[in-house]
Amino acid sequence: MIDFSKTEEQELLIESIKELLEREMPAEKERECYRNGEFPWDAWKAMAEAGFTGLGLPEEVGGTDVDLMTVALANFTISRYGGPLAAFYSMGMPTMYDVCEFGTPEQIEKYVKPYIAGGAPLALGISEPSTGSDVAGMQTSYAWDGDTAVINGGKHYTTCGMEAPAIIVIAKDPTVDNVHRGATMFLVDRDTPGVTINKLPKMGHENAPTSICEVFLNDVRVPRSAILGVEHNGFMQTMANFTRERIANVSGVIATAVNAFEDACAYANQREQFGQQIGRFELVQEMIMEMSCKIENMMNMLYKLCWQADQGQDVRILAGMAKYYCSKATCEVVDDAIQVLAGIGVVGDHRVGRYYIDIRSARIAGGSDQVMVFNTAPQILKRYR
Repeated sequence: MIDFSKTEEQELLIESIKELLEREMPAEKERECYRNGEFPWDAWKAMAEAGFTGLGLPEEVGGTDVDLMTVALANFTISRYGGPLAAFYSMGMPTMYDVCEFGTPEQIEKYVKPYIAGGAPLALGISEPSTGSDVAGMQTSYAWDGDTAVINGGKHYTTCGMEAPAIIVIAKDPTVDNVHRGATMFLVDRDTPGVTINKLPKMGHENAPTSICEVFLNDVRVPRSAILGVEHNGFMQTMANFTRERIANVSGVIATAVNAFEDACAYANQREQFGQQIGRFELVQEMIMEMSCKIENMMNMLYKLCWQADQGQDVRILAGMAKYYCSKATCEVVDDAIQVLAGIGVVGDHRVGRYYIDIRSARIAGGSDQVMVFNTAPQILKRYR
């Protein structure tokens, strides 16, 4: 029997995160961050001091070793109340775990402990200008010059590239014919000679407090000790972090849907037209009903995904389904919320108006809708052969 009720510890954690963020990230401060393109480092440091940045990381490195369900609930809460802080936390979910899982003690000391103390997470360099979701088609390569790897190529759509102290770069060894058996993860510090990072303009809020970047790697020289994990095992290591990345994606978008839904409900109960609250009109009620059903479905998918992952079950199919469904459903919820809010949703500085622009990328980032179908649907069909 699957029990999705939260434990007492999880309830206390959620309430503690909420209380801290309501104090450190009030609504006006969040709006100012987006207006000015400034990341709220003071609030992030407060998160670190409270021990929240280390959730899900091993105790021996200074983290708090909790299950994926708890990590997802934390990300959901941070995404609801923390504004731009969610980008740091959700990026840290896969990248900092990668360093803990595959890294050496020296790498953990250099990258993980500063993050837990309130530093930025590592960025992940996978997508390239000519190969987005086609990881196997990467062009970035490396060659050995003694014990020094010389990396050349470029990465695109790298989240937090301007803020991260280093980037986990996936590069291929051109001497190995099969890229799946020849890709390697490297930890490349942002100030390494030959690394150029440019912030890319984004649809909507170009001044968002966290960046999407292009990264150029021109004869970048790193020592053998910069390998993360095992040489030529980078593709498998990349696949291993997809579950955490999917859970980060899904829990984050659901938080956006819940915020938009609650704003729409509050407005429908307050706004009067034709002598009554607009929530009394059946067409508005239909939108509220549709939004509520989608949120319930999304939450159940997230809980089941986390529960199965924590049981050690293979969740590749469910993770793909959840990423696909929740990204689309959240876009639909936000669209309906805008329809309920009407004018105030599209004029001025309402957060649902920002959601409407920003959430569209959820159907592309971390694997597009079409890639989720391409990778997942054949596995579903295989069950019935």
